[in-house]
Amino acid sequence: MPPEEASARAALLLTARLVQRHELTPQEASLAVEQARQKDTGPHTHLVTLEAMQVLREATAPIRATIEALRPIAEAAAAAMAELARALQPAAQQTTAARNDRPAWATPYGPRPRRR
Repeated sequence: MPPEEASARAALLLTARLVQRHELTPQEASLAVEQARQKDTGPHTHLVTLEAMQVLREATAPIRATIEALRPIAEAAAAAMAELARALQPAAQQTTAARNDRPAWATPYGPRPRRR
């Protein structure tokens, strides 16, 4: 959706909400939305801000609910990964100790084969 169309739809939504919830006339509501869009102040521009915030709260409520529902799963996964890291730490230290017996450039597989 082009930005202009999205902006027009948002303006219509806010205008309708101002008429329904705050008993403004359609003219007053559209004037308030236009004033808010132009960052001007008017007698009802604060209502535009309140309604825009309410629309955002309503739109993001399902997302917030999903995040809250996933929080225990994420915490359990993080705890399991930390436990796994602690369990693998001795094995990682042994591997590092075994590699310290040769120079960094040396390979455990022997010299590279030569081409003929």
